Amino acid sequence: MTAEHSAASTARSHSVAASGTLAATVAEALTLTSTGPDTFVAARAGADDPRGLYGGRLTAQALRAASHTVPDERLAHSLHSYFLAPGDATKPITYTVGRERDGGRFSVRRVVASQEGVPILNLEASFQQIQPGADYQAEAMPDTTPPEALSTVRQDPRMLDLDVRIPHDDEAYHRWPTRLWVRIKTSLGDDANLRACGLVFVSDMCTGLSKAPLVKHVGILPSIDHSVWIHRGCDPNRWLLLDLAPESTSHGRGMYTGRIYDENRVLVANLAQESLFRLRNSHGRPGPSRT
Repeated sequence: MTAEHSAASTARSHSVAASGTLAATVAEALTLTSTGPDTFVAARAGADDPRGLYGGRLTAQALRAASHTVPDERLAHSLHSYFLAPGDATKPITYTVGRERDGGRFSVRRVVASQEGVPILNLEASFQQIQPGADYQAEAMPDTTPPEALSTVRQDPRMLDLDVRIPHDDEAYHRWPTRLWVRIKTSLGDDANLRACGLVFVSDMCTGLSKAPLVKHVGILPSIDHSVWIHRGCDPNRWLLLDLAPESTSHGRGMYTGRIYDENRVLVANLAQESLFRLRNSHGRPGPSRT
């Protein structure tokens, strides 16, 4: 990336319409306003939503805030986040970045997302100055219907400009697919950290717990935490395959893992999430958990 392109990219990333116009694309949602040293603001997400803010948007924006505080050559490779409160889609979000460490090759950042002074997300992210090394992928991408042979499916408006297609072999899920092709339609450009944020945006859009036993007897599955490990760079404007699977349900919680592959069958990221998994009682309300 040239110095001129880097400066232009940073300028675009730090500018947001003061009017607070709602983002229509992932690219717009990842555009933050710098309001002070290591402090950034994202415009409100939309109208009041009882589900709160979309977790993928929160984590992607927090990672974007962190990326603005590291040298251009250091790229995001992992993040670990905790969702503290649902958040309010009608209010702007402030992201405050803490510079935990800047070493010879790695930088670590801590980000707190808050609304009106109330924390709603804690995130820690690590960035690395890329270096050569062994290249190994343990799991091959599963054989599945290619996206070109599938039709786009209608998405929740919170997903903005995602194009999503569900392979024919993804069967027996409840509410959310566990294998899906996805791409962001509006260009994110060639900024590697912005592309990583786009990847994180899509990483939380479904849940592997939709194939867990008894999932039909639980309500929504609020996220508790979310982690992503980015192994290789990718372009989320091109097709990515999310392949998710349940790992465990116990004590009112459920945990799933996932792999994200690019259209060349290369593993670009792994993810893991824990969510609430509370069985409903006879009155339709969450009741004591059974294992």
